[in-house]
Amino acid sequence: MANMKQSEIAKKLHKSPGWVSKYCRRDLSKPESFYDAPRSGAPVTTLTPENMKVLEACEGKLGQSVTVLRDKLGISTGSVSTGFKKLGLFAYRRSVQSRLKKKHKKIRYATATRMRHHGVEYWENYLITDEKIWTVDGYFNPQNDRVRAKCKEDVEAVERDKFPGKRMVWLGMSARALTGLVHFQGSVNGTVYREKVLKKVVLEDVLKRTKSKGLPIHKRKMFKRNQDMIFEQDFAQPHSTNANQEFMEENFPAHTPTLWRYEGKDELFFGPKWDDFWPIERYWGISSQRVYRNPRPTHIKGVMRRLREEVRNTDPKTLLKLVHEMPAKMNEIYRLKGAKIPSNFDARKSAFACKCSVCCDV
Repeated sequence: MANMKQSEIAKKLHKSPGWVSKYCRRDLSKPESFYDAPRSGAPVTTLTPENMKVLEACEGKLGQSVTVLRDKLGISTGSVSTGFKKLGLFAYRRSVQSRLKKKHKKIRYATATRMRHHGVEYWENYLITDEKIWTVDGYFNPQNDRVRAKCKEDVEAVERDKFPGKRMVWLGMSARALTGLVHFQGSVNGTVYREKVLKKVVLEDVLKRTKSKGLPIHKRKMFKRNQDMIFEQDFAQPHSTNANQEFMEENFPAHTPTLWRYEGKDELFFGPKWDDFWPIERYWGISSQRVYRNPRPTHIKGVMRRLREEVRNTDPKTLLKLVHEMPAKMNEIYRLKGAKIPSNFDARKSAFACKCSVCCDV
């Protein structure tokens, strides 16, 4: 092999020419012999079966960073990353959810057992409501909001106020339309909520809508028959007053009670901690991405103006798809015995997914 070219040696050894140039050396006393050159870095055999077992045991555990495992196993960070890739273990961010106690899971499971047989026609009768506090700063995701530059000094910092302007807003949705936005100035109590929402919006607006054609989405009729409406609200303190409960019993066709004395007595009692089920939470998330698009608003009036635009421009298909996911979500809660629905749950892949033309449209 002394007279062979480097390319010929590489072909015979089934290696690249670069590998031969870097790692092959001739013994001057024996020109025909080759030996491996000294190599820097970790040896090729770092991912031994013992090390792979250690990496495999990291699945589902916290505090298993690449640097910690590097020091523990005495191998390079690249070897640790390669080992995880071979095992199919990737690093994911943990989503934040409200804590469920045993009592909450028990109530959720009982409700799912009772409600899981309802189809999309039943859930289309719900007026699903929620409040959200909007701030000027909005949300900031350092992982996604990145800027390409040649050096760190060229990237401007994200400026945030210590006490940003904020506004609490109430909204209701159904499978067909939205309510108008209700803005709250300052604190909200049961009386303010009853006058501005239950009476002015639901009783005097939603239940009196009779037309949809040619009207904006926040003024259309929300149900096939208004007398079939089921008003839903969460367990916020202003909602859970005796006066508001009496008002709804006297004026609404049906509603979900938020007083604990109705537990086990009212079929529509859901209990707290259903933010993973009600589609308005997902609607808030979709709206937030568009409200805080670049250039971001610099004052609360700009945030509210964009929010009003988003409500007016909402695609009716979006509302229909969100509501038609509810049977699949309810059955998933039943399957999990009241536990939270995982963030990667896809209702379209569920056995209870809606098969209508809108939901099947990709």
